[in-house]
Amino acid sequence: MDRSYQQAPEQDDGIPLLGKAEVLVEAGLWTEADAALAEAIPQLQRAGLRLDRAEAEYFRARTLLGLERYPDAKRWAALARRHFEAGGHASWAVVARVLELEIELSRARKEGVPSARTCRRRALEALDVADRGSTTGAVLGREPTVGARLIAVQWLLSAGDIEAARGVLAEVPSNLRGAPLTLRVQRYAVAAELAFAAGDRPAGLRAVKRGFGILAEHRARLGSVDSVAAAAVHAVGLNWTDVAAARATGRASAVFDAVERGRATFAGAARVTPPEDPESAELLATARALLARARELPVDTDPAAARERDDLHRRARALQDRLRERSWQRTGDAEVAHAVTSREVVRLLAGRGDGAVVADYAVVGGRVLAVRIDARGTRLVDLADAVEVTERIRRVRADLQIASNELIPPPLHQVAVASLNTGLRRLDDLLVRPLAAESDLYVAARDPLIALPWSSFPSRRGRRTAVNSHVARGRAADGDGRAPRVLAVAGPGVQHADREVLDVAGGWERGTALTGADASTDAVRRAFEDHDVVHLAAHGRHDADNPLFACIELADGPLFAHELDGLHLPRSVVVLSACEVGGVTPGLGGEVLGLTSVLLRLGARAVIASVAPLPDVVAAEIMPRLHAELRASDDPEGALALALADVAEPVPLVCFSSVAGLAPE
Repeated sequence: MDRSYQQAPEQDDGIPLLGKAEVLVEAGLWTEADAALAEAIPQLQRAGLRLDRAEAEYFRARTLLGLERYPDAKRWAALARRHFEAGGHASWAVVARVLELEIELSRARKEGVPSARTCRRRALEALDVADRGSTTGAVLGREPTVGARLIAVQWLLSAGDIEAARGVLAEVPSNLRGAPLTLRVQRYAVAAELAFAAGDRPAGLRAVKRGFGILAEHRARLGSVDSVAAAAVHAVGLNWTDVAAARATGRASAVFDAVERGRATFAGAARVTPPEDPESAELLATARALLARARELPVDTDPAAARERDDLHRRARALQDRLRERSWQRTGDAEVAHAVTSREVVRLLAGRGDGAVVADYAVVGGRVLAVRIDARGTRLVDLADAVEVTERIRRVRADLQIASNELIPPPLHQVAVASLNTGLRRLDDLLVRPLAAESDLYVAARDPLIALPWSSFPSRRGRRTAVNSHVARGRAADGDGRAPRVLAVAGPGVQHADREVLDVAGGWERGTALTGADASTDAVRRAFEDHDVVHLAAHGRHDADNPLFACIELADGPLFAHELDGLHLPRSVVVLSACEVGGVTPGLGGEVLGLTSVLLRLGARAVIASVAPLPDVVAAEIMPRLHAELRASDDPEGALALALADVAEPVPLVCFSSVAGLAPE
């Protein structure tokens, strides 16, 4: 589509943008689709293309539904329906009406289901629309009769009328081959919900697994981490149907298996090898050069320099957007991971016999829950109100920002540290101490819990703590009997970086240090594939809007997470002694993206990174101690715990890794 548009750049009637947006909607890239539609609709209106404009309004309503902007979604769906009706397009009008019903249902389930009487009335409205749809036919593979009946079933289940729901679902074909992915997955989600409500848990689980299987088959054909994560949006409803049914059983093992079933599917392919792409390489080199030029400009002293810097950043961002879009065109070559089960974890921990605990956190029904697993079994722990936890996390992260600022006066620093310690103690009391984990703790969590400095909780001082977005199988080191190959890299502008990397590299038998111009992006990227330990003492940045462009600043510009996609890391330990590159961005499907998640996907067995700004002087103090422990033990989680054990102030370093001993597939 982009290439065709380049052949006729003067075409500004909105048609190219509309076509592109429709593809983005089906791919689950809703934010990008919404931006394209916002640009397309005025162009279509000026060109007098009324049907195409109404179609764009329909797809905009669908993107806004995915983004949970319900009032806006309802307004655009109603507008599209009226325009279809005015133009005499009956099929499209019914499809738009089905979308209105879907928006009403989603909003009610999010904000509170109405009375049984109201639910039955809305089910009858949906069935009436289904009857109308049977006479108009499908549009773009969307069969309005099917969509309306699935909505009716869900309203009937909300009303508690299981038999009526079963009768309506029987009229929906079980094989919807050729229908949009969303509708096919929704068919299994509704079947699962009906089976669970009827007390037939085996049938419900079969429907859940079939729905996830459709998504896994679809995602195996995708070739970038970005598009794999985006596709998960199609199964969010299916996942929560699974989790809610598991919660209703009261069995901790069922909750764990349901949560991890969804997370493993959402995590997507572990490795993807992109094809050689000269155009992408050129775009990347240009963006890097622009950002390197911006870095050299004076800060806060010259208005002209500030304008030039802003322009360079804008141009670099445009190139990054083009790179990201090119990555969506890749085809896949990796398998989707299979979920870890509670039985598998219990068996492992019983064999270890060291008192380790796995804690799988989730927010269900406004409460933060944790499934606690140890050698004796599983236990479900109801921890805290989700709103309170989220607010306390926000305060802790704000305090971390202030406490890390080396320019603030000492009295303000002391106040921030005191507030930070108070916040960490309170979150410790809410989230960690109730688990009674006296030994190793493996945390699985999503946003916002994953971005906490878990190793700095008072109860975790000096204890091995590992964090991941799901319960992942562990990765052992690929040892060859020789001393580990270690690379330490110093980036520009870090006050103590050269000393730090020389100390780190000098402590290892096969250690190499790169400083100055030698610390280039190409050298570091190549080193990732053939070193057992990679230590980067450089400034870094997490890009919340575009997490695959989280980066590490090197001599010739930033090294982006995006350009690591496709590497095969040798079960390495990566230490990111950099500001906030441990940050993550939650996707609409639940998966979190950032530099750490990319490195773990590519084969790293552990990534030690900061979830908040890390002062240079603190990094220079801690990192040699960390490596001394790592040399002695080859245990990244334990090395970090010991390195931080007697540090006076909280340090936001976290070890992201898998459950040691869970064998890779």
